[in-house]
Amino acid sequence: MKILKVIITFSMLGFLIDCSNKEESSSAQDNTTQIDKLKEENQKLKDELQQLNSDYSVYLQQFDSTSRTIIRLIKEEQYEQIKKEYNTNFEVSNGEIIFNTPEDVISAGFPIEQAKFPMSIAYLNLQTEKSEIGYYLDDLENGERFLITFVYDQNGDFQYIYIGEV
Repeated sequence: MKILKVIITFSMLGFLIDCSNKEESSSAQDNTTQIDKLKEENQKLKDELQQLNSDYSVYLQQFDSTSRTIIRLIKEEQYEQIKKEYNTNFEVSNGEIIFNTPEDVISAGFPIEQAKFPMSIAYLNLQTEKSEIGYYLDDLENGERFLITFVYDQNGDFQYIYIGEV
């Protein structure tokens, strides 16, 4: 009888150990599958981030080139060329260019003399309806710094410059 109890006990232990090994094997296989899926998702996100960085760089180069060309044309007083090439409306009055802006944008006129100041990029703000690239203009003689922003529509076409905060 004792031998039968020992055999049954060992049989049950063997069965439990076997079941446990199957659960561990199944669990390990599930974990491996999840890890593979996470690796795939991680790679996909890395690729998307690389694409976004590439797009960002392209927009930055495009907007910076256009903005610097417009500043050069302002410095050279080529106002009609700006209106024609960039299809924008503004007035020149009292040494300032006053761009037509949407009603919700209140902007001071852009002093033409500031077009000669060195420019450095302050920020690039890409949005679905418009994009903005801001610049610091540094008056090195007086130690002053001015912030201007070039606004582009969703197609990347120049719209206007505003001065100050929106």
